[in-house]
Amino acid sequence: MNSFTKTFFLALMVVLGGCDTAKNLTTANSTEIMKNKEAINAFYNKALTVNSLTRPTAVLTPLLAPGYKSSSSMESTSKNAEQLMGQLEFFWKLIPDLKWAPQEIMNDGDSYIVRSKVTGTPNGDFMGMPTDGTKSIDIMTIDIHKVKDGKILSTHHVEDWSTAMRQLKGEKKKSAMDIANEYMGAMGKGDMEAMMNLMHEDMVWQNAGDKEIPWMGPWNGKQAILENYFPAFMKGFETIKWEPVDAITTDDTAAFFGQMIGKLTNTGDTTDEFTYALRVKVKDGKIILWNWFEDSLEVSKAYQGKK
Repeated sequence: MNSFTKTFFLALMVVLGGCDTAKNLTTANSTEIMKNKEAINAFYNKALTVNSLTRPTAVLTPLLAPGYKSSSSMESTSKNAEQLMGQLEFFWKLIPDLKWAPQEIMNDGDSYIVRSKVTGTPNGDFMGMPTDGTKSIDIMTIDIHKVKDGKILSTHHVEDWSTAMRQLKGEKKKSAMDIANEYMGAMGKGDMEAMMNLMHEDMVWQNAGDKEIPWMGPWNGKQAILENYFPAFMKGFETIKWEPVDAITTDDTAAFFGQMIGKLTNTGDTTDEFTYALRVKVKDGKIILWNWFEDSLEVSKAYQGKK
């Protein structure tokens, strides 16, 4: 075997050996992930969900690592494994049909994020509220678990208990139309605090038109709307007439149609009456989009002093 052939053969062995190593590492990682996800599924389906085959303690004892901690932004102190098991035993008695179903599991290294759905019918004292088994809850939760080798080291959990309380009180969720009307009512009264409470942090205020007009959008984010759009609009436009004529709504969207007249303060010109449309989208009980359609040519003519 000449020197070139020998060198090539050795290099090939190194490459092939590296491929085997990478393959083994990938296989090991996949096995670890599968093992960890099995532990997570057991946590939800056998310990959190009421069933006739096991009890929370029997399931969690082999799943939770020594020193396990459970924490929440709603709790001032974390719970250890024994305290968590005691809480789950109480939940099993309070909500005999409790179901905690994972909807999505994602992982990044040792961290596993679980989005789940919680349903059940409490019968007893639920967070200070008396219940009699006639009303149910249906909420979403987000948990972040640290898991290694099939053992859960820690859990940080967030549950939408405020929605659960509303459901148990029989309170109807506000529709997009309710929220839009509440916001417009606050605008009419000049109640800035109420308006701010109804605005999503990522709210977009969209109104297209003459780019020379200082308040034309889009304005992205609650802060930009409050600090830039509102001052420019209130300084430059006086509403003479704003008359809703019709409205329609779906689950997360409300639409309004009507007639309007406005005065442009820089020129003193007043628009002719024109038709407007407004599309409002709602997310998490707050306005995420305020999409305004108007006769932009009519407004631009008044702004340019061409009436």
